[in-house]
Amino acid sequence: MVSAYDAVLQKIRPGDALKTPDDRTGKPFTIASVDPEAVAVKTAKGGRVRISLFTFDSAVKYLSDLGIRGDRWLEAKDEDFQMVLNMENDRVRAASYVLAILERAGLVEIDGSRPNRVRLVNG
Repeated sequence: MVSAYDAVLQKIRPGDALKTPDDRTGKPFTIASVDPEAVAVKTAKGGRVRISLFTFDSAVKYLSDLGIRGDRWLEAKDEDFQMVLNMENDRVRAASYVLAILERAGLVEIDGSRPNRVRLVNG
């Protein structure tokens, strides 16, 4: 089975331009670097956020454990989900970047209307 991070490594490249999930207020960001340990993003305001590989795997595992696929959705701002991602990423908030990257990697589907929701793609 391919890990979430392996899928990210296959599909995400430095220079890729993405947008955080909200259809109305989503902010653009760029993939600054990708390496075997993390993805770094350059934010719309010029800052950098490093996202560990474990954060991507934990996000997919969390959604899978809850059965969030098919007709089931999870609000992107779900407190438990946010807590898991923040703890995996050394308490650096990066959930909106994680979700956008996982969507580009083909692992999740995002509903960017309010409230923002996410679910796993397929199985």
